[in-house]
Amino acid sequence: MLGTLVVGALHAADPYRLVEDLFSENPKTREAARKRLISAGDVTMAPAVVEVIFFSPSGRSDAVQILEYLLGEKHGSNFKAWIEAIGRREDIHPRPGYLAFKARQYARIDPAFATFLQDTHPRTIRVEEIVFGGVRKDGIPALRNPKRIPAAQAGFLRDEELVFGVSINDDTRAYPLRIMDWHEMANDVIGGRAVALAYCTLCGAGILYDTTLSKGETYTFGSSGLLYRSNKLMYDHQTSTLWSHLHGEPVMGSLVGKGKKLRILPMTLTTWGEWRGQHPKTEVLSLETGYERNYTPGQPYGAYFRSTDLMFPVWKKSPDALKAKDRIFGLELKGTRKAYALRTLVENPVVNDIVAGNTVVLLTDPASEAVRAYLSSGRRLKYSQERKLVDEETGEEFTVEEEHLVNAESTVRLVRLAGHLAYWFGWYASFPASEVFHRP
Repeated sequence: MLGTLVVGALHAADPYRLVEDLFSENPKTREAARKRLISAGDVTMAPAVVEVIFFSPSGRSDAVQILEYLLGEKHGSNFKAWIEAIGRREDIHPRPGYLAFKARQYARIDPAFATFLQDTHPRTIRVEEIVFGGVRKDGIPALRNPKRIPAAQAGFLRDEELVFGVSINDDTRAYPLRIMDWHEMANDVIGGRAVALAYCTLCGAGILYDTTLSKGETYTFGSSGLLYRSNKLMYDHQTSTLWSHLHGEPVMGSLVGKGKKLRILPMTLTTWGEWRGQHPKTEVLSLETGYERNYTPGQPYGAYFRSTDLMFPVWKKSPDALKAKDRIFGLELKGTRKAYALRTLVENPVVNDIVAGNTVVLLTDPASEAVRAYLSSGRRLKYSQERKLVDEETGEEFTVEEEHLVNAESTVRLVRLAGHLAYWFGWYASFPASEVFHRP
């Protein structure tokens, strides 16, 4: 008989003390706790029992027996699979005291985690799905106003290497992935604007955020060391609030519910050769970051990028034909999100589409796989036989710039839209209602 969703079945003053008994080295203590938790049949205790699998080798077998009874599933000691099982059970709400219990366990790794996981913090995510990402707080150190050099001095970069390219108010920068793989966050000022380049290697998404909000306050960010559905939880240095990397919104901490949201700015993931060719005066991050790291391309996530496997639990699985680590270009416009398979864009360098009632055009360079999206204001664009970007009806020519598409007379400027690449699993787990572009 499976455990039912029972609240109050355990009458102990602190039922989480029973779960902590599963950490005991004494087999009899663990046995008594196991029998009590099974006999209670209280499914709301399952999220805490899952933590035992991660934190207590001695209590792992007992925890597995409890979970098999409560959830009616068999995953052995596979922590990732049990987290996904909890994720699928959105009807389960942990008993009061769960977050305090979880904070005590995570404080064993880093006391800073207990600061993030305070029970008094307002939150918008299911805390039972927060997992340790393999590093302590700031174990992946953020860059702040990193040193940069002219393109001519960047002899260490090969043309085929990937960079994040940014141009704001004629201030043009390149952030090599060989550096960002190690830091995942760069707080910088570009074109007079404070920004954060937030890169989640696990979900394959680099996003450029404007970090000055509507009331004029500016935030800087670091990596918390915690993950949610294999997406990094970043935190701001000013309040230690946890933010969703993909949403750009606070999800746990003092800023939740206060209308804070970071605005996404246009950025291009492209090759160094393509970016430097378009922007010969660009500056680029120097290898002199202030940290001792092996900045050889492909370190430290090369094996993960080449694999089809995921490292951390994600239970929201897409019914679409796209595979988990297929790369997509994600676009958000007026609250509507749409995903475009990168392989489709490479095969179709010009895609005219409609998003949230607005006509848009996506331009892709097949060689570098760089994608740029623009509002097209009712126009349908294409490449002519001379490889010029033209209006299908009028033949009017447009020049591709980072911030606009501009006609020859500079009388029409079509605005660049902010979008970014990501692995499909990460995008779908955060935005399951997203539309998906299918080529007609």
